[in-house]
Amino acid sequence: MKAPKSAYSAATKTGKVEKHIMVIWVDNEAGVLARVVGLFSGRGYNIESLAVAEIDKKQKLSRITLVTSGSPEVISQIKKQLEKLVPVHKVADFMRNDPKIIFRDMALLKVISNEKKKKQS
Repeated sequence: MKAPKSAYSAATKTGKVEKHIMVIWVDNEAGVLARVVGLFSGRGYNIESLAVAEIDKKQKLSRITLVTSGSPEVISQIKKQLEKLVPVHKVADFMRNDPKIIFRDMALLKVISNEKKKKQS
């Protein structure tokens, strides 16, 4: 017996599966992240990367940045479903291979060393 595939694991007639970065502005309150993630897991969508940060203390807003994949139809459906959630204020969608958008990665490293180890290298 084959395992069922996710809702967007195969390309459709209207488009191929592409990576998208979605930025979601939400109320900064308990349970909001669980509702957003629940929307994805309940429909069989996959979240490849997820980051959350508070962006405005006065207005109590947070930004959720996530990476997902899907056909244009699936991405459109995800956006519509996210916009229906009560704590969601705005949803932005960026296609990963769009030439108009510049993506950068950054890493923060902490190196622990002492004088003896520094002299060895």
